[in-house]
Amino acid sequence: MVENTASAPAPPRTHLRAVLLAMVLLVLLGAVAGVFTSRLEKREIHVVALESSVLKDLSTAWQRAAMAQPDILPFYGSSELTRNFGNEPQRFFASYPTGFGVSPVGRAGCTSLTLAEKIAAASSGTVPQRKVAISLSPSWFFSPQTHARWYAGNFSAAQASALIFHPRLSLELKRDFARRMLDYPDTLEQAPLLSFAVHRLAGSGQWDAMLYRVVTPLARMQSGVADLGDHFAFAWHILHDHERPHAVRTPMRLDWETILLAGGGEIQHDPRFHKERTQQIFFGNRRFAQVLNGSREWGDLELLLRASRELHLDPLLLSIPIDYRYYQSIGVARENLDRYRERLHEIASRHDVALIDFAEHVEDPVFFADHNDHLSARGWLYVDRALDFYFHAAKHQRYFAPVGAGEDHEYP
Repeated sequence: MVENTASAPAPPRTHLRAVLLAMVLLVLLGAVAGVFTSRLEKREIHVVALESSVLKDLSTAWQRAAMAQPDILPFYGSSELTRNFGNEPQRFFASYPTGFGVSPVGRAGCTSLTLAEKIAAASSGTVPQRKVAISLSPSWFFSPQTHARWYAGNFSAAQASALIFHPRLSLELKRDFARRMLDYPDTLEQAPLLSFAVHRLAGSGQWDAMLYRVVTPLARMQSGVADLGDHFAFAWHILHDHERPHAVRTPMRLDWETILLAGGGEIQHDPRFHKERTQQIFFGNRRFAQVLNGSREWGDLELLLRASRELHLDPLLLSIPIDYRYYQSIGVARENLDRYRERLHEIASRHDVALIDFAEHVEDPVFFADHNDHLSARGWLYVDRALDFYFHAAKHQRYFAPVGAGEDHEYP
């Protein structure tokens, strides 16, 4: 008789123990890695927060780490934050001269909807009245709505999910965001759970709301896994960039009147610069007024400010001024240019947020680096001064800062 020497299959309990052991080991490994990356982030964040990169803009871990530090001011905006015309806030405050540094987030194509997603993702666990500065570009409002390629190029499924499933945002606000996100359906194709939740939120039936709540725990688990990967990516960036200089803090008192009188270059512009291209977009004064009044960017800005209020943030809006001389040279009437500022103030007042529009510089040729919402080195100094006053001011304190020698301007 021949004996069967083949090994018998392992009993089911053995497989179950192996799976459970593997899960426990993964959890322990994740916990250890989480502690390591958390300590690394806290140790290095004051240096890397000043950097500008795609990794940072699409990250949640990086931005949350910066938001958690009381001596770092998050500064959200668009392409102006990535240019180097001189005196950009992240460079001007790199040595923490008055006790804080600036963390820039944003690049070309970032508009209010994208920035709202980024700010919501970064605001998990922030203290009430956390200060956040937001740079607004007038050209966002000079188009019927955000170009699909702008939105897609700056879209992060993790950040959008953080907003859609944020526990501190109301269902009504998340529904309004969801309906707006559906204007860019291509960005949701690679995130099925997010897409499902957005579609359910956008619906108006009871089943829609119930199904959204059902998938919320699963989505938060998925976000936890994604966050772990984000922390690893952040740690990898820190450990493999050996050329990063260590921040040297140099406390000093800034004499803004002297700085503004001495700083900046004398940049002059040819009024014909980009004239043909701009005329093709606006078709003259009447078309400019139609586009400005009907732009969906106004609604997106309202969403951003509603989110800021529900997240208990204390935002400062800094609007890059329109170059009046240039736009008037292509036939846009001054009253239509004024309408941009008037409407901004209406919205800021309604949402009870501080707004600085630098209106005194709309005809100052040395304030601008070009006609595409980019400031010169001199223009950035005025933004730097505003950020310095804002960071050190109490909530709703009125900001007083010298515009020029012997002249005062009051910022609401």
